[in-house]
Amino acid sequence: MSTRRGSRAALLVVLLSLVGSLLVGCSGDGDESLLGDGGTTGSVSPDEAQKLLDRRAHAVRAGDLEEFLATLDPTNPQLLTRQRRYFANMQALPLEAFRYRVLKAEWPAQLRAPGWGKDVSLPQVRVATQLDGFDEVPVRRITGFAFARKNGKPVILSELTGTKKQFPGSSPAPWDLVRIRVQSDGDTLQIYDAGTWAKAGEIGSVVRRGVANVQEALPFSWDGKVVVYVFSRKAVLNSFEGVPGGNITHLGAMTFPMYADLGQPTVAGVRFTLLPSSIRAGQPFLDRITRHELTHVAVGERDDGAPVWFAEGLAEYMGARSISKRSRRIATVAVTRARDGVAGLPASKGFNGDDQAWNYALSWMACDYIAATQGESKLWELMEAFHRSGQGTPDDMADSVLLRVIGIDGTDLANRAAKRILRIYG
Repeated sequence: MSTRRGSRAALLVVLLSLVGSLLVGCSGDGDESLLGDGGTTGSVSPDEAQKLLDRRAHAVRAGDLEEFLATLDPTNPQLLTRQRRYFANMQALPLEAFRYRVLKAEWPAQLRAPGWGKDVSLPQVRVATQLDGFDEVPVRRITGFAFARKNGKPVILSELTGTKKQFPGSSPAPWDLVRIRVQSDGDTLQIYDAGTWAKAGEIGSVVRRGVANVQEALPFSWDGKVVVYVFSRKAVLNSFEGVPGGNITHLGAMTFPMYADLGQPTVAGVRFTLLPSSIRAGQPFLDRITRHELTHVAVGERDDGAPVWFAEGLAEYMGARSISKRSRRIATVAVTRARDGVAGLPASKGFNGDDQAWNYALSWMACDYIAATQGESKLWELMEAFHRSGQGTPDDMADSVLLRVIGIDGTDLANRAAKRILRIYG
């Protein structure tokens, strides 16, 4: 399952545009004008808030818990508990960049807690985080902090809204929400929670094996770099936006780009998440779906604009490629639907709807048929033709590409794929 740019960019559409930063120099990213003239907002000025967040960022990068806690309201035990967890999470990550920028804009009064009082300031804040070796540029998101004075000194009163929620549109990362555990082998960065950490050894082996399998099959070079989320906590699972089909419980995994700025085209890195149903399913499904998602990661932009049936069918083909033919399985519904006859290949719109099991099966068998009758190289040639140098190929133009590359149209390919299902699995 892949959440891709273009037709799948809905995952990351939000209301805010963001600005990034670098690891060193906590106030020099070209946005000095955002701080205004240093006048006060409530009782803590933007300049004071920026200096406090600079201390916070430096403490995270330096691993200085005492200095980090010194930026917080010492009378709020819940805040201190959450922030100790956050600090521990950040220490577990390979950070190349981590910094904040206070903006002129304030969050609306509705996001304040009545008990904070009128002198509390609530500015919007940009946070930039870059994972060393995995993100090409910082990932920048907008959040907020409540600032107040305690014993005359500025402190952070809360990193949440007055109702203890994340700030709107902040698109929180898992390390903002739960305690994480991290495992890395240099090429892959695997991030778990307490409920999945016991599976880290097994999943680490699955991912390494999957990377090797996919690299062996690709006609181009891929470095195997990927960030893998493996979470069971609802706080994380419910934070994913724009889930294909609208219901994450129907998915086994999902690949998605991390945009440097939400709503903008620059991709900082790629993540994929293995969801609880895949972990429960065990082998051989776990290996298979991991190869599927790793194919999406490896292919990256190369299939942008291709019909969804092809992008998903190719990933399904790659997922099953390393399994002996007699051990491959297909959804039960595929045999029934194949017997009923087909009118064509699945449409991109609604691909992950109620018929997704059938859509994936037919798409897989379409790609499997091409590879079996014309060679795997035709799949990669077809991918390039569908991509058309980034311009893409709408569904209604796919037949012309199919005829040119493999000599048959979509209806013919769909019928041959259905016959292949019946011949192998019927």
